[in-house]
Amino acid sequence: MISGILASPGIAFGKALLLQEEEIVLNKNPISADQIDNEIQRFFDARKKSADQLEVIKEKARITFGEEKEAIFEGHIMLLEDEELEEEIIAFIK
Repeated sequence: MISGILASPGIAFGKALLLQEEEIVLNKNPISADQIDNEIQRFFDARKKSADQLEVIKEKARITFGEEKEAIFEGHIMLLEDEELEEEIIAFIK
């Protein structure tokens, strides 16, 4: 049996969505100095791909649910563009 936390009083019917946490595995194997620039570029490429995908999802959310829901995805895009986070990731790669 699965239990949860009530969001509001009463009874509701609908489909349940079960979310399961996934373990994030970081590769902590050292890389050679000549691989650093390539790994940093891979990070930038992955970030761009993620931002592009989120832009598509954001637009679909705006059309389907309105601007309020669109803002959720804008927040995710802003996290991807955060300069402090970028600096920390690059430092981790180095």
